[in-house]
Amino acid sequence: MAERKTRVWLVSLAIGCGTSLILTAAMLKMSIGFWFPPFWPGLFLARAFSLVGHGQTWDGGLTLALILAGNAAFYAWLFLRILRAEIHARGHLSRYFLR
Repeated sequence: MAERKTRVWLVSLAIGCGTSLILTAAMLKMSIGFWFPPFWPGLFLARAFSLVGHGQTWDGGLTLALILAGNAAFYAWLFLRILRAEIHARGHLSRYFLR
């Protein structure tokens, strides 16, 4: 049986976006973004766009959107890997994705 790819992708994307929102809210609330590794994927994406733009600085909203997008993509990919491993091992979640 193959897993329902759409279901797996949507769940991993939802968890990735939720994790990104929670981490970014914590980063803004506590001002601990640059030294805490879970925030780095989004910060690396924002820095890469800054380098491509020849050091151009953007307003805080665009930088925040890049941080959110980078963290969401990374954590969605991470959760996708975890979810697929759990499905292939026939764990507890496999009954929701194998039908």
